[in-house]
Amino acid sequence: MGLFDDLSRFLETRLEEFLKAHPDLELQALDEQLRQQESDTVRLLAESRSEEQRLQHSVLATAETIKTWHLRIDKAMKANRPDLAQGARDREADLLNQGNQLWGQMKGIRERIAQMEALLRQIQERRQEVKQKLQAMRVEQQKAARSTPTEEFSGWTKPSSSWEELEKQFHDLEVEQELQKLKQTRR
Repeated sequence: MGLFDDLSRFLETRLEEFLKAHPDLELQALDEQLRQQESDTVRLLAESRSEEQRLQHSVLATAETIKTWHLRIDKAMKANRPDLAQGARDREADLLNQGNQLWGQMKGIRERIAQMEALLRQIQERRQEVKQKLQAMRVEQQKAARSTPTEEFSGWTKPSSSWEELEKQFHDLEVEQELQKLKQTRR
């Protein structure tokens, strides 16, 4: 495990060094992370709004059922049936309790929706800030690239033209070595 931990720490350190050397990549990673959070929040917000609608329909249906049982209490009382009236009162009380629970759930969902909307705005604002910083950094990099024509090797990446030049040099070396071999075999 010690070797794995050491390797893991080494890679984390190298990644941190790389990101410090390339802040634009760090901003791109942050932008991607914020984009994912925004997407997740939008999805959860849609699910919560759907849940709110479902609860709202349940509350309305329960209210209609309560109304029906309330009318039944009156009918039972007019018919001089206290046994039916008491049963209807019990059912109405049970439905009122159920309606209160549904109302509480709907209120909780509405609060959660408000929190998610606030979070979504914060994420969008933060993402916009990151995009602006990234754009400003790219403009600065372009200015710097125009003012310094020399290419530097960073240890992590090398411009493709340098790789092509390196490839050409190795090709020349290999051709030269083959020619030397041919000369030696002909002697």
